[in-house]
Amino acid sequence: MTRFSEKKRLKTISTFRATSGTFGFGLVALALLPLAACTAAHGRRASGLLHASADAPRRARPMMRGTKPFAQPDPECEEDEEDWDEEEEQEDTGRSFFYKELVVSGFYSRNGVMGLPMDDRTEDYFEFSPRPPGSYAGFDYIRTFTAASPINKRLPEWFQLSVIDLHPRFLFDRMEADDGIKNKVDFAPQDFWARFNLAGNDRLTLRVGQFVLPYGVNPPLAPRQKFILPVEALDLGLKWDWGVNLKGPCGDYDWELAATIGSGEALHSTHLFQSAQRRSYLVTGRIGAPTYWDFQYGLSFLVGDLPMIRAANVMNENSISRWRVGFDAFYKYGTYLMVGAQVTYGQDGYAGDEEYVDLTMGETADVLAYRVWADWVVPTHNDLRLGAQLESVYRDLSTADSDDTAVVLEVGYSLTTEMSIILDYRMDINRTMGEEDNGAYLTFVYYGL
Repeated sequence: MTRFSEKKRLKTISTFRATSGTFGFGLVALALLPLAACTAAHGRRASGLLHASADAPRRARPMMRGTKPFAQPDPECEEDEEDWDEEEEQEDTGRSFFYKELVVSGFYSRNGVMGLPMDDRTEDYFEFSPRPPGSYAGFDYIRTFTAASPINKRLPEWFQLSVIDLHPRFLFDRMEADDGIKNKVDFAPQDFWARFNLAGNDRLTLRVGQFVLPYGVNPPLAPRQKFILPVEALDLGLKWDWGVNLKGPCGDYDWELAATIGSGEALHSTHLFQSAQRRSYLVTGRIGAPTYWDFQYGLSFLVGDLPMIRAANVMNENSISRWRVGFDAFYKYGTYLMVGAQVTYGQDGYAGDEEYVDLTMGETADVLAYRVWADWVVPTHNDLRLGAQLESVYRDLSTADSDDTAVVLEVGYSLTTEMSIILDYRMDINRTMGEEDNGAYLTFVYYGL
């Protein structure tokens, strides 16, 4: 994980307050009723709460030289926020921040890299990692706005632009082709959105663009620059998507609903005006505890038509009807340790398109996925971080050996406030397709001004 000045990053995000078919559509309708009621009852009361930004943990990396590893609570951070408020009063048109980013990730397998060359596991032992985070260059431009910003003077008071985050990435991708291996560069952002405050309430927001889906883990835990992935990324292959997102309060809790095109990180055609087999869309939602609680948890759902996606790539153009429900939780124990768990259940091919589910040979698949993880910053040496995860996705509960199960061990070290290296070792326990394999992954991350 990258690290940079805790104080600068918290200043950046301190104004980001509170961001962010019959069976399937039944889920959406049931979710909308309580969320609407909660918003009506609690929408305006919450604007005075000290509520951490939903983007903050993703921005404030847990491993930072000379600082405490978690952004909240931290008395120094509270003092910074007061200083930031004073500065904001003097410069009330907003601020901008620009960070450069470079990530290079490779891996080694003693069995040889499968498919490089095609169907040959005996030659290439070292290769660029196809697994996230991958290898890419990019930048992160963040711009905050206030009521005094010129653009907001042209907008109605009930619809004010608060933040934009433009994080384009140019991802190096080595893809198999009939005539060998081809190198290409994909445009694959992770966050490319504008957020608006609605009705003068900074806890009621509308986000447009590409953003973290409100399904699975709390959006602040989205896996930027991370090798250890949440269940939804392992199961469905995506955590970011393009569309619109509405977020609001329900007492101390937050709810989110999103309608997206189902393309993943890169922009792909949704085939809305073509055959139903290639049409994609997603509706997702989540309600969960606020980000400043030590024990955080949430319930979420997903429903829609989705092709087989792996990060920036669509592996199969045929979309399959899918629904999921999930529960996630993690506990922040003191300053240095976080532990968490996640479980999801759902079906693929439930809406009459089960013929496209290859694993079950034309039957609806019952999908179960879970993970248990821990992340620990060594108290006596804050530059050193250890992580571990047990992950498993059962592609169909009624099919034998249909699970992809693995253990991941991770060591991260911060070289400077801007540069880090991460070493991961992934051990397959079972693999649905192909042979089990173990691999070591080394990632270099630069993220700084």
